Amino acid sequence: MKAIQQIIQELSQQEGFSTVVLTNASGLKLATSSNSPEAEALAAVVADILRAASGISDRLHWNTMSEIMLLSEDAQRGLLCRRFTAGGRELVLAVFIEPGHAYWQATTRAIRDIQAIWQRD
Repeated sequence: MKAIQQIIQELSQQEGFSTVVLTNASGLKLATSSNSPEAEALAAVVADILRAASGISDRLHWNTMSEIMLLSEDAQRGLLCRRFTAGGRELVLAVFIEPGHAYWQATTRAIRDIQAIWQRD
């Protein structure tokens, strides 16, 4: 778990990222970039976000959504949830981001690194 914690910490230090949390699909926090109230709040809303996304997917007759983005009204804050599996576990990488910064490459790299670690274990 130490290696996963390192991945989460490194992602949070990249430009455009702040708080990063890895949870399971129920919102149980597995790793976080900090032990702040913001990190606790982020982990707590993951399950709510996934439930809402599931309802939307059902209505649109889509498969499960793998990425959900929320932006504040003033577009100064964003919340990104990327859903993925690793070692048979359904996980969510939840991140507070600054809109206007590229996030796809960095979060994809973090997800692949986490998957590689959990495939070994």
